[in-house]
Amino acid sequence: MAMKFPSTLVFLSLFLVTSFQACSRQGKSFVPPIPGYSTTNKQVIVLDKELLEISGMFYLPDTRIAAINDEDGKIFMINSSTGDYTVTKFGRKRDYEDIAMVGDYYYVLESNGNIHRVPAATANSEEEFEFPRDKKIEFESLYYDPNLRQLVLVSKEQRETKKGVITYTFSPDSLQFSDQILYEIRRKEIHAHLKDNNAQFKPSAAAIHPKLNKLFIVASVGKAILQTTLDGKIEGAWQMNPDQFPQPEGICFAPNGDMFISNEGVDGKATILKFPYTPPAK
Repeated sequence: MAMKFPSTLVFLSLFLVTSFQACSRQGKSFVPPIPGYSTTNKQVIVLDKELLEISGMFYLPDTRIAAINDEDGKIFMINSSTGDYTVTKFGRKRDYEDIAMVGDYYYVLESNGNIHRVPAATANSEEEFEFPRDKKIEFESLYYDPNLRQLVLVSKEQRETKKGVITYTFSPDSLQFSDQILYEIRRKEIHAHLKDNNAQFKPSAAAIHPKLNKLFIVASVGKAILQTTLDGKIEGAWQMNPDQFPQPEGICFAPNGDMFISNEGVDGKATILKFPYTPPAK
């Protein structure tokens, strides 16, 4: 009887499974390695149970990390070395997803696109700005682009177009949302860079690398990271070790390029993984 050979897709799937198994065995965090970041030098910070559902982070000038969790209207100030924290309540229970700081205010993103502006000096009050479009888009990622002077909202899922990922902006100056999409990242381009036509990539966090001036986008669903230009052109893609990143929901960078990625506590405790940055040799 003639042998039936697996399709290219099956071969690819087996390759990916084997890569992840090898990744887990060897303790690698990313496949392939992200230039400038060494797995052997990473630090794992275990968080208190109050941060079990940490869903967004922003690195502050005083080396603390401002963070939110998925349900409570609270801002947590986390020591980036020890995980110790203080907390301030600003609002009621909502589906909060990410946080950024611009000037004297924190900006907290809801999954429906609404923005909550919280004074940094007295973080116990808020103003809410409603995302004006039809609620066909779910957001989990927010970052500030200083070149545009805009906050950028990155979609996790959307029915607006057949493209993959779309973005809108919110101005901290005018307190207005954009009417038009800022940029799109096509699904087929994501598949091409991840070398998998069935790969899922639903962004859960995003931040601009301060040394490279590139955008890093993390996807919890899909366990991958993209590096793009600030207008969404993909330049790199890496798979994330699911043993180390069971549910990666936040990313931020220190001014020197050190990278922090947070995990919600799926079956255990929430964590922040710190990866020191060493610029690659030219």
